[in-house]
Amino acid sequence: MDSVIVVIPLHKPSLDPLEHYSLAYSLRVLGRRERIFVGPEGMDLGFYRGQFGEIPYRAFESGSFASIQGYNRLMLNPEFYARFADHEFILVLQPDAIVLRDDLGQWCARPFDYVGAPWPDGYELFVNVGRFGGDNGKRVKVPVGNGGLSLRRVAKCISLLKEFDDEILAFFLRTGSSEDLFFSVMGALSEDFVIPNEMTAARFSLELKPSHYLAVNGGRLPMGGHAWWKYEPQLWRKILRLDEPPPA
Repeated sequence: MDSVIVVIPLHKPSLDPLEHYSLAYSLRVLGRRERIFVGPEGMDLGFYRGQFGEIPYRAFESGSFASIQGYNRLMLNPEFYARFADHEFILVLQPDAIVLRDDLGQWCARPFDYVGAPWPDGYELFVNVGRFGGDNGKRVKVPVGNGGLSLRRVAKCISLLKEFDDEILAFFLRTGSSEDLFFSVMGALSEDFVIPNEMTAARFSLELKPSHYLAVNGGRLPMGGHAWWKYEPQLWRKILRLDEPPPA
């Protein structure tokens, strides 16, 4: 069995045109990989069956896909990752992400437990709960973590969620903070969780300031990107050759 499974979260019965383009493109690139849709119980799958064939669908409680907060709760639940325990990794591929080439074998061979696009200005969070409560509070600034296109080592994600279960309850679930911020911030505080540095992550995926990372990486494209039509869309249109006329 493949060591990685591509997990595609769905929350509505059809896709917008750019989402459809992105997902169709990614699935062609990842054609030899095992794929699975995840989404709410009872959702009509007619659109997805018609567009993408019989990709398996795994249903979760509908509230997990009714809001961003519900999705964050799902992705901060060890039971979600336990559903994929027969794989070493999951690649989370949201429909607004795009995969340019399949480098998964290379990334799975590296020591990282979580890889996502970099945050060029970083995210800073003052952790003042659990074992970092009171005088042990710790200000953490992290440069990597975007979860829209992210590779996650299943067993290590479960371990991190259990390591900081008090912090999840006391802060991340209470405030509705994003699940990718948990893996980035608490992963940085863990004794046993490995995340790449900013420039390494930029070779995996891009979201914010893509032209900056392409410049400092010598023009080398990443494996993919997230929310490409929101941040420097003209650059992405050039990468995807969307402005070129069709072949004669």
